[in-house]
Amino acid sequence: MEYDNIKSKAELSHEEYRRDSYKLLSECYYLPDKGLIESLSGLDTKKGQIFSNLAKHCPRISDIDSLTVDYSKLFVGPYELLAPPYGSVYLEDKSRVMGNSTVDVKKRYAEEGLNIGLKEAPDRIAIELEFMYFLIFKEVEAIRISDSRTAASYLKKQKAFLEAHLGVWVSEFAYNVEANAQTAFYKNLARITKSFIRKESENLSLNSISAKNRHRRN
Repeated sequence: MEYDNIKSKAELSHEEYRRDSYKLLSECYYLPDKGLIESLSGLDTKKGQIFSNLAKHCPRISDIDSLTVDYSKLFVGPYELLAPPYGSVYLEDKSRVMGNSTVDVKKRYAEEGLNIGLKEAPDRIAIELEFMYFLIFKEVEAIRISDSRTAASYLKKQKAFLEAHLGVWVSEFAYNVEANAQTAFYKNLARITKSFIRKESENLSLNSISAKNRHRRN
Protein backbone atom coordinates (compact mmCIF):
# COMPACT_ATOMS: atom_id res chain seq x y z
CA MET A 1 0.00 0.00 0.00
CA GLU A 2 1.24 3.48 -0.86
CA TYR A 3 1.30 6.09 1.88
CA ASP A 4 2.42 9.07 -0.19
CA ASN A 5 -1.07 10.54 0.09
CA ILE A 6 -3.80 10.37 2.69
CA LYS A 7 -5.74 7.14 2.37
CA SER A 8 -9.25 7.12 0.98
CA LYS A 9 -12.13 5.93 3.13
CA ALA A 10 -12.27 2.71 1.13
CA GLU A 11 -8.60 1.95 1.73
CA LEU A 12 -8.87 2.76 5.42
CA SER A 13 -11.91 0.50 5.63
CA HIS A 14 -9.86 -2.33 4.09
CA GLU A 15 -7.13 -1.94 6.72
CA GLU A 16 -9.77 -1.98 9.45
CA TYR A 17 -11.16 -5.19 7.94
CA ARG A 18 -7.70 -6.76 8.01
CA ARG A 19 -7.24 -5.66 11.63
CA ASP A 20 -10.60 -7.05 12.75
CA SER A 21 -10.09 -10.29 10.81
CA TYR A 22 -6.87 -11.08 12.67
CA LYS A 23 -8.56 -10.33 15.98
CA LEU A 24 -11.50 -12.58 15.17
CA LEU A 25 -9.30 -15.47 14.04
CA SER A 26 -7.19 -15.10 17.18
CA GLU A 27 -10.26 -15.40 19.41
CA CYS A 28 -11.28 -18.61 17.64
CA TYR A 29 -8.04 -20.33 18.68
CA TYR A 30 -8.69 -19.93 22.40
CA LEU A 31 -10.66 -22.44 24.45
CA PRO A 32 -14.24 -22.35 23.12
CA ASP A 33 -16.96 -21.08 25.42
CA LYS A 34 -20.43 -19.61 25.33
CA GLY A 35 -19.03 -16.12 24.77
CA LEU A 36 -17.22 -17.19 21.59
CA ILE A 37 -20.33 -18.81 20.14
CA GLU A 38 -22.47 -15.78 20.95
CA SER A 39 -19.84 -13.54 19.34
CA LEU A 40 -19.77 -15.66 16.18
CA SER A 41 -23.55 -15.79 15.93
CA GLY A 42 -23.69 -12.00 16.13
CA LEU A 43 -21.07 -11.26 13.46
CA ASP A 44 -21.75 -8.58 10.88
CA THR A 45 -21.52 -10.65 7.69
CA LYS A 46 -21.26 -7.48 5.59
CA LYS A 47 -17.81 -6.71 7.02
CA GLY A 48 -16.11 -9.25 4.75
CA GLN A 49 -15.58 -12.83 3.71
CA ILE A 50 -14.06 -14.11 6.95
CA PHE A 51 -17.00 -12.78 8.96
CA SER A 52 -19.58 -14.29 6.63
CA ASN A 53 -17.79 -17.65 6.42
CA LEU A 54 -17.43 -18.00 10.18
CA ALA A 55 -21.02 -16.92 10.77
CA LYS A 56 -22.21 -19.42 8.16
CA HIS A 57 -20.59 -22.30 10.05
CA CYS A 58 -21.26 -20.97 13.54
CA PRO A 59 -21.62 -23.74 16.15
CA ARG A 60 -24.47 -23.84 18.66
CA ILE A 61 -24.28 -23.52 22.42
CA SER A 62 -25.09 -27.22 22.62
CA ASP A 63 -21.86 -27.92 20.67
CA ILE A 64 -19.55 -26.57 23.40
CA ASP A 65 -18.70 -30.00 24.83
CA SER A 66 -17.74 -31.48 21.46
CA LEU A 67 -15.80 -28.34 20.55
CA THR A 68 -13.89 -28.47 23.84
CA VAL A 69 -12.96 -32.12 23.32
CA ASP A 70 -11.82 -31.38 19.75
CA TYR A 71 -9.87 -28.30 20.88
CA SER A 72 -8.08 -30.29 23.58
CA LYS A 73 -7.09 -33.14 21.26
CA LEU A 74 -5.87 -30.75 18.58
CA PHE A 75 -4.05 -28.11 20.62
CA VAL A 76 -3.69 -29.03 24.30
CA GLY A 77 -3.22 -32.71 25.09
CA PRO A 78 -2.51 -34.45 27.51
CA TYR A 79 -1.57 -36.90 24.79
CA GLU A 80 0.32 -36.13 21.58
CA LEU A 81 -1.11 -33.02 19.98
CA LEU A 82 -2.83 -33.62 16.67
CA ALA A 83 -2.17 -30.05 15.50
CA PRO A 84 0.50 -28.36 17.63
CA PRO A 85 -0.36 -24.63 17.67
CA TYR A 86 3.23 -23.43 18.13
CA GLY A 87 5.33 -21.93 15.36
CA SER A 88 8.56 -23.45 16.66
CA VAL A 89 7.23 -26.99 16.08
CA TYR A 90 7.16 -26.22 12.35
CA LEU A 91 10.17 -23.92 12.13
CA GLU A 92 12.72 -25.70 14.33
CA ASP A 93 14.67 -28.90 13.71
CA LYS A 94 13.15 -31.97 15.37
CA SER A 95 9.90 -30.06 15.98
CA ARG A 96 11.41 -28.35 19.01
CA VAL A 97 9.24 -26.06 21.15
CA MET A 98 10.73 -22.79 22.47
CA GLY A 99 13.64 -22.64 20.02
CA ASN A 100 15.39 -19.74 18.28
CA SER A 101 12.24 -18.83 16.36
CA THR A 102 10.41 -18.39 19.67
CA VAL A 103 13.15 -16.08 20.92
CA ASP A 104 12.78 -14.00 17.77
CA VAL A 105 9.02 -13.75 18.28
CA LYS A 106 9.50 -12.53 21.85
CA LYS A 107 12.04 -9.97 20.61
CA ARG A 108 9.55 -8.58 18.08
CA TYR A 109 6.90 -8.29 20.78
CA ALA A 110 9.34 -6.50 23.09
CA GLU A 111 10.29 -4.05 20.33
CA GLU A 112 6.65 -2.97 20.25
CA GLY A 113 6.59 -2.48 24.00
CA LEU A 114 4.58 -5.63 24.58
CA ASN A 115 5.57 -7.42 27.75
CA ILE A 116 4.03 -10.81 27.11
CA GLY A 117 3.98 -12.37 30.55
CA LEU A 118 2.36 -15.55 29.38
CA LYS A 119 2.31 -19.08 30.65
CA GLU A 120 1.78 -20.07 27.02
CA ALA A 121 4.57 -20.02 24.46
CA PRO A 122 4.58 -16.65 22.64
CA ASP A 123 4.54 -18.32 19.22
CA ARG A 124 1.13 -19.91 19.75
CA ILE A 125 -1.20 -19.36 16.79
CA ALA A 126 -3.69 -17.23 18.74
CA ILE A 127 -0.96 -14.92 20.03
CA GLU A 128 0.77 -14.47 16.67
CA LEU A 129 -2.58 -13.63 15.07
CA GLU A 130 -3.19 -11.11 17.85
CA PHE A 131 0.23 -9.57 17.25
CA MET A 132 -0.69 -8.99 13.61
CA TYR A 133 -3.90 -7.37 14.85
CA PHE A 134 -1.80 -5.07 17.04
CA LEU A 135 0.51 -4.06 14.17
CA ILE A 136 -2.44 -3.21 11.92
CA PHE A 137 -4.15 -1.40 14.80
CA LYS A 138 -1.06 0.85 15.09
CA GLU A 139 -0.99 1.33 11.32
CA VAL A 140 -4.64 2.42 11.30
CA GLU A 141 -3.99 4.79 14.19
CA ALA A 142 -1.19 6.40 12.19
CA ILE A 143 -3.36 6.69 9.07
CA ARG A 144 -6.05 8.48 11.04
CA ILE A 145 -3.62 11.23 12.07
CA SER A 146 -2.03 11.38 8.60
CA ASP A 147 1.30 10.00 9.86
CA SER A 148 2.30 8.26 6.64
CA ARG A 149 5.84 7.41 7.79
CA THR A 150 4.65 5.53 10.88
CA ALA A 151 1.86 3.82 8.94
CA ALA A 152 4.35 2.58 6.35
CA SER A 153 6.72 1.32 9.04
CA TYR A 154 3.96 -0.79 10.63
CA LEU A 155 3.03 -2.19 7.24
CA LYS A 156 6.64 -3.30 6.78
CA LYS A 157 6.59 -4.94 10.21
CA GLN A 158 3.50 -6.90 9.23
CA LYS A 159 5.18 -8.17 6.08
CA ALA A 160 8.36 -9.07 7.97
CA PHE A 161 6.46 -10.98 10.64
CA LEU A 162 4.50 -13.02 8.11
CA GLU A 163 7.67 -13.79 6.15
CA ALA A 164 9.58 -14.94 9.23
CA HIS A 165 6.83 -16.58 11.24
CA LEU A 166 3.08 -16.88 10.76
CA GLY A 167 3.09 -17.00 6.97
CA VAL A 168 5.74 -19.72 6.96
CA TRP A 169 4.16 -22.30 9.24
CA VAL A 170 0.41 -21.67 9.12
CA SER A 171 -0.25 -23.88 6.06
CA GLU A 172 1.19 -27.01 7.67
CA PHE A 173 -0.58 -26.20 10.92
CA ALA A 174 -3.90 -25.70 9.12
CA TYR A 175 -3.43 -28.97 7.25
CA ASN A 176 -3.00 -30.78 10.57
CA VAL A 177 -6.13 -29.16 11.99
CA GLU A 178 -8.27 -29.95 8.96
CA ALA A 179 -7.00 -33.53 8.77
CA ASN A 180 -7.57 -34.30 12.44
CA ALA A 181 -10.48 -32.15 13.60
CA GLN A 182 -13.71 -33.96 14.40
CA THR A 183 -15.92 -30.87 14.28
CA ALA A 184 -16.96 -28.86 11.23
CA PHE A 185 -16.09 -25.64 13.05
CA TYR A 186 -12.37 -26.37 13.39
CA LYS A 187 -12.09 -27.84 9.90
CA ASN A 188 -13.66 -24.69 8.51
CA LEU A 189 -11.55 -22.44 10.74
CA ALA A 190 -8.37 -24.10 9.45
CA ARG A 191 -9.36 -23.54 5.82
CA ILE A 192 -10.28 -19.91 6.46
CA THR A 193 -7.05 -19.22 8.34
CA LYS A 194 -4.82 -20.76 5.68
CA SER A 195 -6.55 -18.94 2.83
CA PHE A 196 -6.53 -15.60 4.63
CA ILE A 197 -2.85 -15.70 5.62
CA ARG A 198 -1.82 -16.83 2.14
CA LYS A 199 -3.64 -13.88 0.57
CA GLU A 200 -2.18 -11.54 3.17
CA SER A 201 1.36 -12.70 2.39
CA GLU A 202 0.80 -12.34 -1.34
CA ASN A 203 -0.76 -8.89 -1.09
CA LEU A 204 1.91 -7.49 1.23
CA SER A 205 4.65 -8.81 -1.06
CA LEU A 206 3.01 -7.27 -4.13
CA ASN A 207 2.59 -3.94 -2.34
CA SER A 208 6.25 -4.00 -1.37
CA ILE A 209 7.35 -4.65 -4.96
CA SER A 210 5.09 -1.87 -6.25
CA ALA A 211 6.53 0.58 -3.71
CA LYS A 212 10.11 -0.28 -4.71
CA ASN A 213 9.31 0.21 -8.39
CA ARG A 214 7.77 3.60 -7.69
CA HIS A 215 10.87 4.69 -5.75
CA ARG A 216 13.14 3.61 -8.64
CA ARG A 217 11.10 5.64 -11.13
CA ASN A 218 11.26 8.66 -8.84
